[in-house]
Amino acid sequence: APVVAPVVYSWTGCYVGLHAGGDFGRSNWRNEFGDTVGMNTDGAIGGGQVGCNYQMNNNFVIGGEAEIWASGLTGTTSRPDGEGVEHFKTRSDVAGDLALRGGYAIDRALIFGKVGVAMADYEYSIAYPSGLGESAHATHTGLLLGLGLEYALDMHWSIKGEYDYIDWGDGSSTFSGPGGPAFGASFKNEENIVKAGANYRF
Repeated sequence: APVVAPVVYSWTGCYVGLHAGGDFGRSNWRNEFGDTVGMNTDGAIGGGQVGCNYQMNNNFVIGGEAEIWASGLTGTTSRPDGEGVEHFKTRSDVAGDLALRGGYAIDRALIFGKVGVAMADYEYSIAYPSGLGESAHATHTGLLLGLGLEYALDMHWSIKGEYDYIDWGDGSSTFSGPGGPAFGASFKNEENIVKAGANYRF
């Protein structure tokens, strides 16, 4: 009887999917007068991704991916001043990235790394003892590095787990509002994301 070779899974193709998880990081501020404040941040995320893979004639897989996610990333801290306590808050509501992926496939299992550019909207606010406050908005661009494992359930569906680190670098904006005169500030943020997801491959 003829010998039938086993079918080896191919990762070549395009896909769409969803993901959810948590994020945590650090936000450091510095105003134009040299004053600094820092806080830890954390929250939950949920979003989607679209991408394409190409598996070469061996086990290596290359591809590209775009993601967008809603975020509850928030951090707060407080400190006393001469009249009471000042409250500081960092928040990010939405972010996304464009990344290149490269990996090594062992049949239905794909171990991958990724590198890309991420963008996020950040809101910063200060509440003064008077009850008034000021706020600033900035769109940050940063470097994303990621590692993950994806497993194909069948020819279309796969599940994955992933860790991403984003260095948002240095950004700047201007605080303004009824709490006082406007002033400039710079911000340095970093973010860690741990997530799970599922993809449907065409």
